[in-house]
Amino acid sequence: MKIRWQSMVMVTALALSMGMAAPAWSQLADPMAENYTAHVIPFYKIDNNWSAFLVVADTSFRDLSDDGSPIYMTFYKAACNFVSDAIVEVTRTDAQYFQLHSDTDAAGQFNGIPEEGVVLLDGRGNRFLTYVLLVNGNDNSLIRIDSIPCQGPEGGPCFRSEGAGPGRWLRYDTFNTVAATFGDSGSFHTNLYFFSAVGDLEAELRRYGTPLHGDWAERIHVDAWCDEIYLGSRKLDLNCTQRLRLKDLNYTFLNEFPNDFCSGKPGHIETYASDNGIDVVAKDYSGFQETIACLVPPTNLIATGYYHHSGPDPVTPPPPTVGCPSGACP
Repeated sequence: MKIRWQSMVMVTALALSMGMAAPAWSQLADPMAENYTAHVIPFYKIDNNWSAFLVVADTSFRDLSDDGSPIYMTFYKAACNFVSDAIVEVTRTDAQYFQLHSDTDAAGQFNGIPEEGVVLLDGRGNRFLTYVLLVNGNDNSLIRIDSIPCQGPEGGPCFRSEGAGPGRWLRYDTFNTVAATFGDSGSFHTNLYFFSAVGDLEAELRRYGTPLHGDWAERIHVDAWCDEIYLGSRKLDLNCTQRLRLKDLNYTFLNEFPNDFCSGKPGHIETYASDNGIDVVAKDYSGFQETIACLVPPTNLIATGYYHHSGPDPVTPPPPTVGCPSGACP
């Protein structure tokens, strides 16, 4: 079984290096930058057919030692409650992967972590690369979830402080836009993932730094469109991490693609932080869209990416001026 997974991960790494799988990014940081010493990554298992792997590697700066340098990890539940700590050793020019839900990998340190949660990684001043791979060995599907890194003052390393840290957690922002959705029925399976920070995780992240506007969002406002037709708004509590099916938002005309009401065009979703569900508030969150398309069974096509982010200054969006025909929208 281990040999099988080694082969799968090797194929995965090759696919990613050749651009055959789309990584998940945002515009607030260079996704391929190597100068980060602390990262936070959400992880999950889609179902029992999928496995999650954590990849940790040295950078071209070669900060890590030939004898091995420790990478300190802290695991949290999906609600951001602390679970456990772990330490792995990575050597110079090395790359390692760890099966997150294995009782034996990483010397058994991952035993007991939840199926969905968050991991914080700290190189203690050493720069390193990290991301999560979701792999389905039954149909050779894979999804890559990239890290949200912490940038230190003047672009330097991000260190843990006893009090409030001076760093900035990147890839969080007040506005997050899903450029296009292709339905959540038939051949298309779409999930939306939102990621903030509360409780134990927020307290720990603040020892390194804050997001762009200083606070993490707890609630967001959601607007949906198709063919420039406004489909209505929703309010969503983030609860630290929130992964939901597109159809759970009850936008009837976004579930099936293509459809006549939308003139065959994809959906478009705009979200922003809001304490009351209406007004914009200068707080930050992140997230990504996960779409699995089974267009040529049994092969799945995977598309995943961080939402597009706004600029540094939040603005109030204009109210929608084009609504649904009477009685047409839910």
